[in-house]
Amino acid sequence: MRNHTITLGLCAAACLAAPSLAQDAAPAETAMASDDEIVITARKRFEALQDVPVSIGVATAEMIAKTGTTSLLQIQSIAPGLNLAKAPTGNEIGVTIRGLGSAPGDSAFDSSVSLFIDGVYAPRSREFASALFDVERVEVIRGTQAALLGKNTSLGAINLVTRKPGDSFALELRAGYDFELKSRVIAGGVDIPLDATLALRVSGQSTFDGGWTRNTISGKNNPSRHDDAIRAVLHWEPSAAFDATAYYQYSFGRDTGTPSEFIAANPTAALLQGLAGAPNTLDFALNRQNATYIGAPGGEQTARLRVHRGGLTMNLDLGGPTLTSVSSYSTFKEADLNDADFQAGNYLNRTLDETSRQFSQEVRLVSPGKQVFDYVVGALYLDNTLRNASVVTANYPFGPPQAPTVPIAGSFRNAFDQQTRAVSAFAQGTLRVAEGFRLLGGLRYTNERKTIDFARTVLVPGLFSIAIYPPYAPFTLKRTENNVDYSAGLQVDLAPDVLAYASYGQGTKSGGFATSVTFLDQSPYDSERARTAEIGIKSQFADRTVTLNVSAFSTNVDNFQVVTFNGLAFTVANADLQSRGFELEASWRPVRGVRLFVSNTYADAKDRRTSAPIPLAPKWSGSAGFDVRTPLSGSIDALANGSVDYRSKRYYQQDPNAVPPGAAFTTYNLSVALADRDDRWELRAIGRNLTDANAAAFIFPTPIIGGPNGISERGRSIMVQGTVRFR
Repeated sequence: MRNHTITLGLCAAACLAAPSLAQDAAPAETAMASDDEIVITARKRFEALQDVPVSIGVATAEMIAKTGTTSLLQIQSIAPGLNLAKAPTGNEIGVTIRGLGSAPGDSAFDSSVSLFIDGVYAPRSREFASALFDVERVEVIRGTQAALLGKNTSLGAINLVTRKPGDSFALELRAGYDFELKSRVIAGGVDIPLDATLALRVSGQSTFDGGWTRNTISGKNNPSRHDDAIRAVLHWEPSAAFDATAYYQYSFGRDTGTPSEFIAANPTAALLQGLAGAPNTLDFALNRQNATYIGAPGGEQTARLRVHRGGLTMNLDLGGPTLTSVSSYSTFKEADLNDADFQAGNYLNRTLDETSRQFSQEVRLVSPGKQVFDYVVGALYLDNTLRNASVVTANYPFGPPQAPTVPIAGSFRNAFDQQTRAVSAFAQGTLRVAEGFRLLGGLRYTNERKTIDFARTVLVPGLFSIAIYPPYAPFTLKRTENNVDYSAGLQVDLAPDVLAYASYGQGTKSGGFATSVTFLDQSPYDSERARTAEIGIKSQFADRTVTLNVSAFSTNVDNFQVVTFNGLAFTVANADLQSRGFELEASWRPVRGVRLFVSNTYADAKDRRTSAPIPLAPKWSGSAGFDVRTPLSGSIDALANGSVDYRSKRYYQQDPNAVPPGAAFTTYNLSVALADRDDRWELRAIGRNLTDANAAAFIFPTPIIGGPNGISERGRSIMVQGTVRFR
């Protein structure tokens, strides 16, 4: 491992020492577009990033490639201020922005930070586990954005924009191998013009992640993941006034093993480990090592996630405004076998079968832009069906301290079916009241209806399946709500490249029903409402070689939706939260071919009632680094990219005393490459977390027996990646 790190360092030194760093890199400058040239669609129209009066972080295709990122779960490493955490079982993901968002837990929860894929709403947290490939950019839209973006964007949104077909033949292939984690990736895409008006792009990615936690019983690394995905995009533009884009994507992810490990001494866990035939295998330290199995020694938990997604977007130019229709249909199916005791033996297992089907239709009318009054007006219809069936089996040989002679045993089946239908209308306008001065306003009305059918059946009687999780005869609950969200703001041009703005908005995430609570009749939870005030300045100067964006924000959340696991049972509740802080994004290109950058978020997020810190909310998070591209010899360029990514201490449960907090975490990252000046080929070495630093990615109470269980952050990664392009 040390040799790989030394090799990367020597390569970096060679690149930085290359001659003619400042003056001779002109042909490569297009690969390092300045920030004002980044075009985004966060507000449902094409706009330069620097012209949008909203705090937005963008991860471009180049940034994704040079860091070897292949999953949305890894995107936080190139999107400061974004925090993600994966549950120890299955594909439930928690996401926060500015310290606020949904922790991993109940799969029926709509995420407070919503995911959009080419503008289409993807409500379930499992969809954050999708492969990330062949994308133009990922937009991280901070703060309350419900007035325009869609329902349930009360605390922010992530908009993933995929690549569209080009108008000429092009082929790109990429392959990489990680020497530390034994991971590999193969990806590619091809543009095929079918005639003058019709073009097809087909792309795909196949990855194997070797895992970063060693299972001392199986001798394998956990969690290993295979992920295969393919996408076809067909673009038709028969005239300048009309175009249509249809796509279909299929992905299949398979996880084996858990990265969870006991991180503090637990005599009960040690006793159970010995009874399972694996004595003295738990070391009770956060060190990327565990000792688990399910079924039989060497057997491990599994998770399978299949996703189908298709859509059609049509644009019609009406002689000024553009009429857009976005239709989408998606399904996913997850099948899990979970080792919920997180140790050797079969003390607590869960099988899960979950399916989701969703149809959405959006129609909107968008003005041409840069008029006295610009507007977006539209409507959205959404129909979602979620079915969750789980079987939980306990087989502990003894009971709680109150009844030690009564084993915690038994088995039950939980059935949850939910139907959601939502209709919303939205509008947003920008009025230019004077030169360099604009007023902004937005409004969204949403009617949402949810119907759920619940039942819990005893399969094997016992304390666990009768007293701790009591049975329920089938019953139905319904919820209907009408929400009005809004935004207002002003935008002032202080200079040709200096924009100041202020905004205030309200976003609502609808209430609903939890799947996993102990008492099913207590599953309803109220709607969540966030109000965000933000002021900021976006600026460029020194001939646009310096970019400096700063913003300050204050968000109050009423009735934040919480499902908490206390080690024995799940409870559902609402809490009142707040987050206040500031963001800084700056970059400087001192000479041609060199870029320095820093991005930082400070967020003081806490419970308004208790002042306690809240999960996944570090006060400080950010990144600082450099990009360099310089001629080496002939038509070959040398490239180097480095960063220091950091976050401060953070907590993982709503009760900050339930488990220990996670320590601060800092990684040092370096990527070096040789590339053809026309970018026809590239050979790159990528190093992530070069010092092999560790901290807790997630901590939770161990079911039944108590004590903290944790998941380590990913360890050092040393990857060699090659890319070729034909065009």
